[in-house]
This record gives sequence, C-alpha cells and structure tokens, in this order.
Amino acid sequence: MAPIFASLLFFSFFCGIIAEEENIIQISPSVNPVQKPAGHQISLVCSVKNEIRNEKPGMIWKKHGGLDVTGNVEVKKLDDYTLGLIIRNSSVEDSGVYYCHAQVGSKVYMNKMDVIVFEDIVFRDKQLQFGQILATASVNISCEVSTKKDNVITYWTRHGKQLLEGGKHKFYKGGAILEIQNYQPEQDAGQYTCEVFHVSSGSSNTKTVTLGTVGEKNYVACQQMCNSFCTDIHHKMFSN
Repeated sequence: MAPIFASLLFFSFFCGIIAEEENIIQISPSVNPVQKPAGHQISLVCSVKNEIRNEKPGMIWKKHGGLDVTGNVEVKKLDDYTLGLIIRNSSVEDSGVYYCHAQVGSKVYMNKMDVIVFEDIVFRDKQLQFGQILATASVNISCEVSTKKDNVITYWTRHGKQLLEGGKHKFYKGGAILEIQNYQPEQDAGQYTCEVFHVSSGSSNTKTVTLGTVGEKNYVACQQMCNSFCTDIHHKMFSN
C-alpha cells in the first residue's frame, strides 16, 4: 500500500509542477488547438507572467521534428518577456505541437500549443445541375479540387449507393471525373455525389450534381422506390 501511496503522491506533485509551469508561461491565442486552412497566417505569442520577472528569462520556441521544416516559420522577440512565432503561408506540414520554453536561473518553464493546418478543399467546377441530356450521350461530372490529386481520395455515390468503375461508369484523373457512357434518361437521371478526402489533414468536402429534368428525376426515383418495395416483399415472402 505504501508504494502505491508514494506513487500517487509523486504523480500529484509532478502534475502540480506542470500546472504551475503552464500558468507562468502563457500562449496566445487562448484557444487550443489553433485551426486554420492552408495558406493562412498563424501567429502565436508566448509571454512570461510577472511572477518570474525579477530577471530576464531565456526564451525559445521548439517543435518535434524541427521548428521550421517548411520555411514558413519566423520567430520574433517582441520584448524581454515576450516571444512571437509567425507561420506565413501555412501548409499541412506546419501542423504539430509548438512548445514555448522560458529559463530563469536553473528553472525551466514550458507551455504548448497545438496547431492544425487543414487543406481547404475547393471544387473547380461549380456546376451542380445538368438539365435535359440527349440519350446515348456521354456525360462527364467533375469533382476536381484545388489541391494536388495525389493527396486526395474521391468516392462517388448515387442515391446512397457507391458507384464502382465498370459498365457505363468510367473514372478519370484518379477518380475526380465520372463519365457516364450511353446516357439513358429513364435510368441515369438523378443525383450523383462525390466526397473528397484530403489524406494528410483529414479534411473533406462533398458535392452533389443533379442530372436530368424534373420529370426524369421523379421517374427514376419512383422506379427505385418500386424496385426496393418489390425486393423487400420478395425477401419477406421467401424467408418465411
């Protein structure tokens, strides 16, 4: 029992030291983590509170793997007790935990800030509606985005079901473009949705494109409802 009590006492003491250090070192903004789309400027300000201003501290910013691996980071001394960090034209690679250290005599104080830079996914083609389309035509729907195609994964669905390549469906540019060959209004009208995931940052965006006139879309929707109903009845009849 004694060793367990001693361990808990040490843990409480250690946590108390960490809390005290984080109270002495303040990082602005106060919201943690800082989240920004790629390309935006991010500014962090580390300051030492009055409790240890009896002498000038030595201050430094650190980050696991290196503070500036992208060339976007700049550190500026604002005064004897304040050290700024600016990330210009931020990229996903600038994401991580940034540590501010301040040393006064033999004591070292530390606080940290999580920075998350996510890729802002923007679709290049803004068209969301294709009206009447001639039968047997080939239709291309684009979900190309502003980011590099090697960094994204694109999934296509139609009325909630994933579309796979084959038959009349073809994919190009890493799945960013869907081609519907031999278009038939009574079969192919309706809503096509793509969801684009950025692999590094985990951000995503969704786009839905509607094909066909109102009458054609309603016909296809009604046909799907009837097929689903008949399939459900068929399963119930033969499963009992």
